[in-house]
Amino acid sequence: MEKQGQILLPQERRDYPRIAISVNVRYRVLGDELEDKEIIKHFDPEKIFLKYNENITENISASGLLMYSDEEIPVKSLIAVNMYIPLPGLSCSCKVLGEVVRCEKDEKKYKMAVKFLKVLWHNLNKYKFLTLTDLLEIKGEDIKID
Repeated sequence: MEKQGQILLPQERRDYPRIAISVNVRYRVLGDELEDKEIIKHFDPEKIFLKYNENITENISASGLLMYSDEEIPVKSLIAVNMYIPLPGLSCSCKVLGEVVRCEKDEKKYKMAVKFLKVLWHNLNKYKFLTLTDLLEIKGEDIKID
């Protein structure tokens, strides 16, 4: 029986539980142009984000994210995503290369599921105890609220 004021967290049954978090993302869909092929080949995060679009995420996991887009992005497209994940006491800036695995029309925008292929860059090198994967694998039952 639930107590009044108790926070109920959903139980995840996935291998990579999702964290419902809305963060701003900069992204760039990489195409077949020579410039994009070179960027993909050499994974240069600075060159990738000279041009970008912006939107927000709906959730993030260790294996990918669900985000919004103003336009339909074809499935199997490669996409570079730059995001800042604010966490209590710790924050992380992260750049990843992913593949669009689903893109569906929502009420006004498109919801796009992106599977992470490679973390291009993150600023967690200075932290000894947690990796980006550890941070994204936080499960609901691990969160304690007194």
